[in-house]
Amino acid sequence: MTTDRFRSALVNLALVVTSAGVASAQPAAASLEDLKSLESATRVTVVDMQLRRFRGTIADASESLLLLRIGSETRRFEVAEIRSVHIRKEDSLVNGTLLGAAVGGGLTSLLFLDNECRDDPICYKAVFAYAGLGALAGLAIDALIHGTMVIYEAAARSQRTLRVAPITGGGRRGIAVMIGF
Repeated sequence: MTTDRFRSALVNLALVVTSAGVASAQPAAASLEDLKSLESATRVTVVDMQLRRFRGTIADASESLLLLRIGSETRRFEVAEIRSVHIRKEDSLVNGTLLGAAVGGGLTSLLFLDNECRDDPICYKAVFAYAGLGALAGLAIDALIHGTMVIYEAAARSQRTLRVAPITGGGRRGIAVMIGF
């Protein structure tokens, strides 16, 4: 019976931990003009159509134009030149600390499934000690994660193609037409 509860607890914990990062969001700005609301001190990364990256702050933005301040100069980007705009994703260290404490303390609390551990003060100390170690591990892992978030992405451009090729040989003649959209 104890083994079944232990397995069930581990499976539930694994599901919670692995499903946390599954959801994703759409870019925050529908147009370049929406980027005006960013603070002037907010650093962004602009990726152009040649996949070059430019880091700076937004000086101005309109429906068709983005001005990016890079150091002391201002770079001008037309809307057709921009593939995406990214911002560094700021993540609080608190969630990693709490998750680490919950995992460390939670796994250790499984000791209480054993009847001999219920009245032993060493078991309580072990739960708190491993919760503390888990909190430190969660804090360290969270501090090492530096992600970016897409806040603007250019609309997908259609790649319409028309290919025409002759077909000859084996007593056949014709034309192959391929249309891509």
